[in-house]
Amino acid sequence: MNIETKTRTIRNLLIFATCIIAIPWLGVFLDIQRGADLHDQNNSLGWLFFILTPLATVLILRIFAGDGWQDFGLKPALNGNGKWYLFALFFHPLTMGFVLLLGYVSGMTAIPDFSTSKLGLVGQAILVGTLPSFVKNIFEEFAWRGYLTPKIRSIIDKPLIGHGLVGLIWLSWHLPYYLVLISPEVMRKSTALNIIPFLLVGLVGIIPTAILYGELRLRTNSVWPALIMHLTANVFFDALILQKFFGFSSMSSELLFAPGLYGIVIIAINFAAGFWLYRQPRPSQKKELENA
Repeated sequence: MNIETKTRTIRNLLIFATCIIAIPWLGVFLDIQRGADLHDQNNSLGWLFFILTPLATVLILRIFAGDGWQDFGLKPALNGNGKWYLFALFFHPLTMGFVLLLGYVSGMTAIPDFSTSKLGLVGQAILVGTLPSFVKNIFEEFAWRGYLTPKIRSIIDKPLIGHGLVGLIWLSWHLPYYLVLISPEVMRKSTALNIIPFLLVGLVGIIPTAILYGELRLRTNSVWPALIMHLTANVFFDALILQKFFGFSSMSSELLFAPGLYGIVIIAINFAAGFWLYRQPRPSQKKELENA
């Protein structure tokens, strides 16, 4: 990469990070000024800016700021990557099931109803939630893995550091969501943790997740495996929460055995899987930054 291209990439990365961190907060400020309900997704500029800003910023930078489309990762790149698609599809459901079972066996996770009918309701919730989550993850993954991961990789020749930076920016984008946009009632349905410990654990947990998804992106030359993995994490956890499939005896039990991406056991598993992916034979940097 020549100096001019590297300078442009650094400039655009700074623009991207500034926009996706600041613009959702601008929406929150405008909602407060006009007296809108911050929790109403249908009438909140905060929600609208939060959802649209990452992908919109990417499109503007690629079209008008010289970033181009070579490393967008739009093509599925199925040839030779079947095992990674299977890995992406089954990893989160299997690890969430394992953590729930481990917590249940240890007596720290309650599963009050393990009947066929309850499992059927969970399955229905997964099916109903798949399409909305798929659309939402297009807006996310073509920003984090379709733009941020390959751009940082092109200027930082240390993938783990690059994934860490992606994770920090990714978490920063989530802050208005957790702090103001999501209602306390909805938050309480997902976790008994207070917001500060939840965010601290989230900070720890999002880095291994960024490594895991980022490595899938780099070695397949496609965003779709990471998008599928993100999708399964969302729909399975949301379905389990919606159907009240599990519960915890204490906050420490939840911190340890939560099947979401903030549970300590899940974080450890994600880190191990991400590091394992990182240590697998890698394509050349030139190939991993091309759209196969």
